[in-house]
Amino acid sequence: MLLRSPARWSILALSCFAVACGGDATSPPAAPPAAVEALTELTQSGEAGAQLPGALSVEVTDAAGKPVPNAAVTFAVTSGNGAANPHVLTTNSNGQATASWTLGTIAGLNEITVSVAGLADQLRYGATGAPGPVSRVTMTPARTRVLVGESTTVITARSVDVYGNVTASAPSFTVRDPTLVSVDANGNVQVLRRGAATYVVATADGQSDSTLVTVLDVGQSICTGVASPVDLAVGQVVTDVSGDGYCVHASATNAEYALIPYFDSNTPAERIQLAVTGQGLAALGSASASLFDRRPIAPVSPRLSPDQRFENTLRAQERREMPSRVAGARAWYRAQRTAVPTRPSATLAATPAIGTLLHLNANGTDFCDNPDVRTGRVVAITDGAIVVADTANPPGGFTDAEYQSIGVTFDTLVNPVDTTAFGAPSDIDHNGHVILFFTRAVNELTSPGAASVVLGFFYQRDLLPKTSAGGNCPGSNVGEIFYLLVPDTGGVVNSNKRSKGQVVSFTNGTVAHEYEHLINASRRMYVSDAPVFEEKWLDEGLAHTAEELNFFRATGTSPRANFDASAFADPRFADAFATFELNNFKRYVSYLQTPELQGPIGVDATDDDLPTRGAIWSLLRYVADHQAAGTEQQLWHALVNSTTSGIANLTQVLGQAPNALLRDWVISVYVDDNAAGADPRYQQLSWNMRSAIPAGGAAAVFGLATRPLMDDVTSSVLLAGGSGSFMRFAVADGQDALLTVTAANQSLPAAVQLAVVRVR
Repeated sequence: MLLRSPARWSILALSCFAVACGGDATSPPAAPPAAVEALTELTQSGEAGAQLPGALSVEVTDAAGKPVPNAAVTFAVTSGNGAANPHVLTTNSNGQATASWTLGTIAGLNEITVSVAGLADQLRYGATGAPGPVSRVTMTPARTRVLVGESTTVITARSVDVYGNVTASAPSFTVRDPTLVSVDANGNVQVLRRGAATYVVATADGQSDSTLVTVLDVGQSICTGVASPVDLAVGQVVTDVSGDGYCVHASATNAEYALIPYFDSNTPAERIQLAVTGQGLAALGSASASLFDRRPIAPVSPRLSPDQRFENTLRAQERREMPSRVAGARAWYRAQRTAVPTRPSATLAATPAIGTLLHLNANGTDFCDNPDVRTGRVVAITDGAIVVADTANPPGGFTDAEYQSIGVTFDTLVNPVDTTAFGAPSDIDHNGHVILFFTRAVNELTSPGAASVVLGFFYQRDLLPKTSAGGNCPGSNVGEIFYLLVPDTGGVVNSNKRSKGQVVSFTNGTVAHEYEHLINASRRMYVSDAPVFEEKWLDEGLAHTAEELNFFRATGTSPRANFDASAFADPRFADAFATFELNNFKRYVSYLQTPELQGPIGVDATDDDLPTRGAIWSLLRYVADHQAAGTEQQLWHALVNSTTSGIANLTQVLGQAPNALLRDWVISVYVDDNAAGADPRYQQLSWNMRSAIPAGGAAAVFGLATRPLMDDVTSSVLLAGGSGSFMRFAVADGQDALLTVTAANQSLPAAVQLAVVRVR
């Protein structure tokens, strides 16, 4: 693999002139490649981003040293971000291949590796990309101020080419007013007098940039030369604040504020690092310290919580298994709908009598395979429910009369609330009912002594037919069915004792939640023929909304009442809260602990961790509270009966991208019930969370994670897309404070939006 010398190239050319080179119709087939040699220099140099003047040329030969035509050659960029053209080609009749090379835009080492199909040996071309001519000069910081008591500062200047590579031409400095400051070749600024401002200019090869240097004198505002002071009223929120400098003036004692940066990225997994500096800040008081706590927040009482991991596994199985079965299931559904008489005759014929034994697959871990068939007895039938009890349930469970009462509660509470909000579910078994299957199989899913409990579930597999001609799911029960926890006062199943009172409370909340999943999945499957299922974070948010809607119906209350601790004095309110709403609050608290890296929008279609669930439930309630009167039900119905999903669904239903609402909601997390007179746009109208969270037992305190800003100390904060930070600060009476925010030492991109609010 030696570089072919010019002398050898001349000899080859002469020999080809005297004797025909390349094969003809009578030539024997070419032998396989045995070597590849460079015909051009292996090491070159050029300007970054430019095409090298000399092409890359190689020759492929066989074991006898003869050229190999039609050999596949690849020119692969293995260092730098340049490009070869063409990238893949075949050798010509002389066994040669030639490509051009455009160096990467980043100055430094570039490399191309040449490979030949069937040959282990490779060639490597190397080139050094040098910075191009000076395109611009950049200076940091864009503004600088020398405070009282300081006499020096430092300015950095760079000359860069069109791609941002630092050039060899070092900028030189000049000062517009040399009586105010001096500057040396390294950017060190020395104060000569005070109370004025001037520009320092950096120049290189005809390009220049400047920075304003302000030298403050005794009595001058910290904001001089940057921004005009703004005196905010309590509750006032200012948005679209410039990160290059925002000046706050305090005209009262104990004035407290917050800076709220929000990252308006459509990619929740994206991250941005911000540097926040406040100058002229005072110490924060302790008046509102109890509202905030950066420590992990534990629940007030050790109430059992739903097993999040089980539901995650369940929904992940559905997303894997359902798509391949959808088309067949829809064809089956259309066929059997036309073959079955319409209700009510079909309903009456298909409804089993009380005492009928049903054989139902209760397997909650395998989607369609390995049925775990349990025998259940029909114990109650109501207008909307068929209640079935596993014949192997532990002793001391519900009586038939108690099962009947549970069915009536479904008829009068959960069923009308969920169907009014989201629409009626499918009815693939033609009985006009849903099945509530109380089975010890659910109890068996919780290990002994676990703090989190599998309370019950809906499984999409039951919406599929058993037949291979349709959805092909042998384990399907082919009906709308819920699997529910049963009382176990003696701890027969895994030594976990479950009282009747616990199970009744769990049942109502679980069915309210799971019924939304059933409605959403079945309507997308068989009613709207949606091309996709809903993304998990939004589907879970809607299911948690279903729980809340049942809470409002159970208590006879309505949204937008700003419920606080006083509401819990009503036992009916407190009991319904524990049944339907408490876990929503717990999930919201988990969001409050990590607001900078969590938001309502999932990082992908499968994201439904606790903070995301808490945030999306809160956002949906915020959106509903700010809808025109009477349109909340339309909002829920439209979100479930959509043929789109995720952000696209929200955008379609809201009539606009949700970005602005997301930003306002983030601000409301901090402002709501924390600042008198705040614009309703930044308030959460249904709940006073600072009061209701501890009163309802979700956590000991409100627990929002905030960052206190300290004077002249830069705080670094990492934000995820769709998230925000809450940075508290104070300003002394009669004083000014200056806030600046940068990203990578540069002005903020448009996606970072800043708001400042005064709370007291």
